Amino acid sequence: MADYDRSTGAPWSAEDLEQLRILAAEGTATSVIAVQLNRSEEAIAHRAAQDGIALTAASHNPYDPNTLDR
Repeated sequence: MADYDRSTGAPWSAEDLEQLRILAAEGTATSVIAVQLNRSEEAIAHRAAQDGIALTAASHNPYDPNTLDR
């Protein structure tokens, strides 16, 4: 397995939170948000819940056939 440094336990910056809000609003998949912010999917979901950021169904499952026409 390749080395992959995640920001485990690193504080969230204002820029990280803004990027999370933007990507979630665009319906970006949680896994893509995690890669872009260099955090785990669980961290993304947890922080989104803490801050009241809605992760849409599209952001949970990028393979959902109902979201393929986006």
